[in-house]
Amino acid sequence: MSIFDSTNFERQGNTDNDIKLDNINDTRKCILKLSGSALRSIKIFTPDMQTELYNTDDFRKSLLDFSRGNRHAKIQILATDTTDAAHQGHQLIRLAQQTPSVIQIRNTPQDYQALNFAFLLIDQSEFVFKRTDPDSTPLHSSCTHRINRLLEFFTTAWEQAEKDPHTRQFLI
Repeated sequence: MSIFDSTNFERQGNTDNDIKLDNINDTRKCILKLSGSALRSIKIFTPDMQTELYNTDDFRKSLLDFSRGNRHAKIQILATDTTDAAHQGHQLIRLAQQTPSVIQIRNTPQDYQALNFAFLLIDQSEFVFKRTDPDSTPLHSSCTHRINRLLEFFTTAWEQAEKDPHTRQFLI
């Protein structure tokens, strides 16, 4: 059995209010809207920091506003490989270096790295899920069943993950 069986994940639970995001702009707008409505936590599971979604000024500003507006704010990012993102100056890596008490990036544990999906989970209320194959359509949902599965998966992986070396800030 796999660590996370994502077979037919998109069709599990209540799918009545699911929204398929047709293109990258719709996905960016949805992620920005969701991050702006977060109350306590934002969790991101990503293979490579997904520059096309998360390396924007608007998203960085949204995370800053979230973290400044809530002393209990917590942003957790699990990424398989941050090397390219770090070399390209990805805004979330810089933000994690500047605010390590709020934004933490950890390396996805080895057993979780071959999974073919990514997601953003806001509080315990909404998520955006996308398979990593190019023909996959992102899905925005508030299905409690799937949220609980993603939260359990993320929590287990987070507990096994190690701090990402690219988010260390070196002081001279």
